[in-house]
Amino acid sequence: MDENNNPHNSASMHEQADNAGTNHELASCITELAGFKEKYARLGSDFENYKRRMEKEKYSWINNAQSTILSDLLTIVDNFDRALEAGKKEEQSSSALLAGCELIEKELNKMLAKYGVSPMKEYTTFDPEKHEALMHVDSSEHQSGDIVQVLQKGFMFKDTVLRPAKVSVAK
Repeated sequence: MDENNNPHNSASMHEQADNAGTNHELASCITELAGFKEKYARLGSDFENYKRRMEKEKYSWINNAQSTILSDLLTIVDNFDRALEAGKKEEQSSSALLAGCELIEKELNKMLAKYGVSPMKEYTTFDPEKHEALMHVDSSEHQSGDIVQVLQKGFMFKDTVLRPAKVSVAK
């Protein structure tokens, strides 16, 4: 009998063809999976490198900002040194020392303003977000909740409280 006409042979050939197609699809999927795994591993490594680089840049920015501010402070430190030396000399009067200190204070406030730091100006009504009440006092001149005395100035950094003012408040 002819092998090509044998129905069992024909089915066997179809099975082999189907298996070959399935094997080819399986091999293709395995290759694609390996490609995805490699891509995933590269992305993971790239992300870890990115995180390390960002961390390094963050510390670099912080160090640069600190260096800039500290450099500006050194001028003020130099002026303090000059004022103290002048105060140690007997021929210098206390008014010259006071004038030197006032000049230093002016320079320091100018530097703080350069970096967005300003002293608080509102000291009438107690605001718990801007003031820290250290004591409550009786006052016939003030209403309850009014600030009677500023014990330590508060400072703002741009629009946020850098340091709350320490105050005494009327009962």
